[in-house]
Amino acid sequence: MSGYTTAYITDSHKNVQFYQNILKEMGFELKHDSAILDFGCGAGGEVYQLRKKNYHAVGCDIIPLYEEVQNLCREEKLIKENEIIFRTIDINNYRIPFADNSFDFVFSNQVFEHVKNYPETLAEIYRVLKPGACSLHFFPSRYRPVECHVFVPFAGIFQSYNYLKFWAFMGIRNAYQKGFSYKKTAAANHEFLHKRTMYYSKKKIAQYVLNQFKNISFIEHLFIKYSEGRLKKLYPLSQKFPFIVSLISTFHTRVIFFTK
Repeated sequence: MSGYTTAYITDSHKNVQFYQNILKEMGFELKHDSAILDFGCGAGGEVYQLRKKNYHAVGCDIIPLYEEVQNLCREEKLIKENEIIFRTIDINNYRIPFADNSFDFVFSNQVFEHVKNYPETLAEIYRVLKPGACSLHFFPSRYRPVECHVFVPFAGIFQSYNYLKFWAFMGIRNAYQKGFSYKKTAAANHEFLHKRTMYYSKKKIAQYVLNQFKNISFIEHLFIKYSEGRLKKLYPLSQKFPFIVSLISTFHTRVIFFTK
C-alpha cells in the first residue's frame, strides 16, 4: 500500500468518529446494519474505516482512485471475495450508480466545492436516500482567505488569469506545481478553478438544497465542537459569542445537513 493511501486511511479513522458525533447530536445514530454512501470517496479511506466498524459502507466518485482500498478490504475480509464496494459515476450520463432508496446516510468531505451541477447532484442524493434518511456534507467556504487547492488568497472569489499570475509570480505553488514557471502555474490554476470548482454563497447553497429537500441546517457549531486542535478550542467562546460560528461558516468551512 502506498504511503499516500496509508496516511489517508489514518486520517479517515478520525473523520468517521467525527461524523458519528455530529450525527448523534442531530438525532441520528448509525446502526451496524446502516447502509452508508461516501459520495466523492476519493481513495476510499473512510469507506474502509466504516467497514472496520461493521457498517455497510460503499463509495463512488468520478475518478476511480480506490483500487488499493478495495483490495485491502478484500484482504482483511471486510467484504466478500467478489464484492465491489466502489463504483464510478459516469459524468456523461450523471447518475449515482446505486438503486433508489438504498442508503440511511450519504456524506461527503471536501466534495461540493467541485460540484458544478448542484440540481442534478442533489436530485441523485435524494433518489438514493431512504425515506427519513440523512445527509451530511463538509466543504470549504467561498470566502476562505486561502483557497485550499491552489493556495492562492481568496481564489474562491477572484479567479482571473492576471490575479492568479501575480500570486504565481510571488511564488505560490501547490504540491503538484513544484518546478512550474509562474505562467504555467497561473494557467493550471485558472483551468482548475474554472473547470473543477464552484463556490456558491450560503444563500445559493440553501436555495439549491431546498429545491430538492424540505430542510437544511448549517451546523458549523458542531464542526467546531468536534474538530481537533485549535478549532475545537474556539467552541467555549462560540457559545458565548455566536458570531464566531458565523465567521467559521463564512471564512472557513460550510457544513450542511438535511433529511429526506
